Amino acid sequence: MVQQRVNSPGFAGTLAMLSLTLMGLGSNAITPALATLADHFEGRDVSFIQTIATLSMVAGSLAAGAAAGKRMKIKTLALLGSLLCLVFGILPVWIDSYGCILLVRLVFGFALGVISPLGNALIMTHFKGNKQAALIGIGTFSMNIGGIVFQMLSGVLADISWQLSFLGHSFFIVAVVMAFFLPKEELIKQEKSYVQKKAGEKINLKTVMFIGGLLCIFQIVNLSVMMSASTIYDIRGAGGAAAAAAALTAFSVTGMFAGLLFGMVFRRVKRFIFFIAFIFVALGAYIILTGSSGLIMGLGYALIGIGFNWQFAAFTGWIGISTPQSTISAGTSIVLAMMNLGGFFSSFWMMALGGNLTSILLADVVLCILLAVLLLVINPFKGKK
Repeated sequence: MVQQRVNSPGFAGTLAMLSLTLMGLGSNAITPALATLADHFEGRDVSFIQTIATLSMVAGSLAAGAAAGKRMKIKTLALLGSLLCLVFGILPVWIDSYGCILLVRLVFGFALGVISPLGNALIMTHFKGNKQAALIGIGTFSMNIGGIVFQMLSGVLADISWQLSFLGHSFFIVAVVMAFFLPKEELIKQEKSYVQKKAGEKINLKTVMFIGGLLCIFQIVNLSVMMSASTIYDIRGAGGAAAAAAALTAFSVTGMFAGLLFGMVFRRVKRFIFFIAFIFVALGAYIILTGSSGLIMGLGYALIGIGFNWQFAAFTGWIGISTPQSTISAGTSIVLAMMNLGGFFSSFWMMALGGNLTSILLADVVLCILLAVLLLVINPFKGKK
């Protein structure tokens, strides 16, 4: 594998990269408000208000992979995408039509898909080895801080009115501002070098598609558990939208610290990282399945937060070691596109299960145990330093 040496982006540039990861859970902002939205749009499947955005994120991620550093500067992509996320994220505040909201969410999802791959792709391009692993972990930490802000804002506002829940997307202003501090021309230089070399620098499509396929399947099953939070809390008498938001915040808080610890944990466990991560998710889903109080179920979501963030960071690292540096941006975009496609299909998965909460939770337990065993056998990090 041929790797190109790149200049350090500096503190401000690194912070700007992390600000992009901060927006990573922006599509989940309205998750705590789904029960409130269901009360207003009676007879409509409001899960599509969330998952329709993950569908268009697929197109946005692929577009970013094709354009980043080749047809458009990274700063331009980040600024434009963040601005569109801000505008179309809050636009439903003034819309009372289910169909129109879906159209707005399509544009929002596309814009979020554009900016989603950029942060980790830049980190993997500019940093190597332990520093790369540490920054991927910090990026996961950052993503969960954003998730906390998005979900708490929307959850609290949803208890006031369903329209105000969309104001949680105003947090995208941070990405708009920080986009101005991204390093200039770095990926453009890299892609030019790739074109000049042409020899051997091809994306490892087989591995990238395999990683994307695993994340797609996982997202189909696991996102249904996350989207069911407000319903679970409502049915079990454990609270309303704010209580569900608190449980989802527990997911983000533990994931935040899991991200910070990822570099250290990965150095020690390497080949066992996926096994540990998916067992955490399985255990969390089982606790939610069997729990009855808001506190116990919150613990389940907290464990899922740890497992999700460790496996996501590990998958990100797997992309970095499996495909040439000049193709990392495209590889990351493809994987995120497939993951978001899984998010869209999660609505159909819930419909196929008849909305049965027991089946939804049990499926997550079983799948994660199977993935834990599969990735322990495959062991992508064997012999990697």
